Amino acid sequence: MISTTMQTIKMVIVLKSKKILFAVLLSLTLIAQPILCSSKASANITRDDSVRLKDMVITLLMPSIKDAVDRFYEPYLTIEPTVVPYNGAEITQIHGGERILEGINDSQYTVVVDVLPYIGPHISIGKDRITLAVRPDGITVEKFEHLESYDLPSNYRSLIKKPLP
Repeated sequence: MISTTMQTIKMVIVLKSKKILFAVLLSLTLIAQPILCSSKASANITRDDSVRLKDMVITLLMPSIKDAVDRFYEPYLTIEPTVVPYNGAEITQIHGGERILEGINDSQYTVVVDVLPYIGPHISIGKDRITLAVRPDGITVEKFEHLESYDLPSNYRSLIKKPLP
């Protein structure tokens, strides 16, 4: 009975992961590739649509971004910093998704995101660049670059385990 329940739970987790991955890949395809439609329909697509699609992609990538940020800052801070899509998170590059044949795109993407992790009431602690590989089997962090460190106010210095690089 317990074994069957565990198998069911594992199947549910796998199905949810696949749904999230599908949504990310679909979003990246919409951003990275020209939309296949008539020029008249293309004229109706506004800049707001591309902004919303980028916002959606970064929101879908946020769990992987948050994990990478937490792993980096763990040796330096006593608390986990916050990273949110609406405050300092920006997609700077998307590569991949090239057309292989008519109607068939490569489903592997590289997404570069700049983030500003913060603690407390939006006190930025640094600027980071994260390179993510988005593939049908999941999202992985390919590279994490800590670009800048910011000093904390004196009343937050007790949260520092050791100085940031």
